[in-house]
Amino acid sequence: MDRRFIDLLEEKARSCRARIGIGLVNPGRDVLESLVPAGEYAEIIAVGDAAPEGIELIRSASPEEELIRLLMSSEIDGAVRGNISATRTMRALSRAGIDVMRMALLELGGWAFFLAPVGIDEGETLQDKLELGMRGASFLRGMGVDPTVSVLSGGRLEDVGRSEHVDTSLAHGEFVAARLRENGFDAIHRGILIESARGDDLVLAPDGISGNLLFRTMLMVCGATAMGAPVLTDEIVFVDSTRARSEFIGPIILASALVSMRCGR
Repeated sequence: MDRRFIDLLEEKARSCRARIGIGLVNPGRDVLESLVPAGEYAEIIAVGDAAPEGIELIRSASPEEELIRLLMSSEIDGAVRGNISATRTMRALSRAGIDVMRMALLELGGWAFFLAPVGIDEGETLQDKLELGMRGASFLRGMGVDPTVSVLSGGRLEDVGRSEHVDTSLAHGEFVAARLRENGFDAIHRGILIESARGDDLVLAPDGISGNLLFRTMLMVCGATAMGAPVLTDEIVFVDSTRARSEFIGPIILASALVSMRCGR
């Protein structure tokens, strides 16, 4: 995908202006100020202890629980985690019956792509990685993208025999790419050569730790733009977001666009 995909999301969000909740606890001035222009893309409801003038605030001592309650009761169309606790928010989603599995949307030098896994405890087993790949690719199809998937692993394909860990990683990469192809997706195992994945739509890291390192490197070192990480489910629209952000316009755009796409607006 290229920058045009991000432009499409902005167009969808702007035309829909879905009712999007965002968790905010003691936010900085930059965060609060960013919510004003974000109002072009969504009707924003802050859940926590602060909001800029003109934006609805639902005060709560437990914003994680309240945000998910509002989402599950359809009082809001979608939600963005904002800067509240990831652990407590994901637990609240799990208690609500949502299987938490995410992929992050990044844009770097005109290349827009989804990266997974990005949670350090995700993609630990072969079955987990396969399920993430299947659900991620299916999610992209639901967004109107016939995805090209790059499966990464711990070495070049010719590195078999260098170590047991590398051998296992390479075998898992081959297996996941093959199963994705069997299910009708365009997938290739690229080994450790992430540079050859440029231009593809979904990049699967070897595990959650390496995926999180890739995400943080691209975002905080290479200057990539992060649009947030949607939870891969058809039940609700929830976009995760790192607390390291100084603004949440991207995740709000993504959440509102996903609502628009699901409603056919």
